[in-house]
Amino acid sequence: MKPLLLAMFFLIIIIAGSLLTMTYIGNEAESLLINLNELERLIDADDWPSAQSSFQGFKTKWAEVDHKWSMLIDHTEIDYITMDLGELEAYIKAKDKTHALAKLSSLLLLVEHIPDKEYPSLKNIL
Repeated sequence: MKPLLLAMFFLIIIIAGSLLTMTYIGNEAESLLINLNELERLIDADDWPSAQSSFQGFKTKWAEVDHKWSMLIDHTEIDYITMDLGELEAYIKAKDKTHALAKLSSLLLLVEHIPDKEYPSLKNIL
């Protein structure tokens, strides 16, 4: 009876940990998406000083999230986001609206994709 209770205890801990992790990733991704959408609005309006400021705020937020997410998710996704951020920074400094919006669109897709990829589903299991 004790081995069964012990196994159930560990199973509950694993499930609870997974649910907490998925919730955390989803909440952080939503926060990042809000920041990216605001940045997109600023770039689209050609408000480059505000866009630069917003980008720096996002970059700071990403540094915090990156550190935590690297323990939880595939590093490839994090690397893609980090590389895109470097390119986006250059486009914002150059005030290149077309390339900045294109790179921002890529970032939005990557950040949206991460929580979907982490949720358990038959697609992820098979």
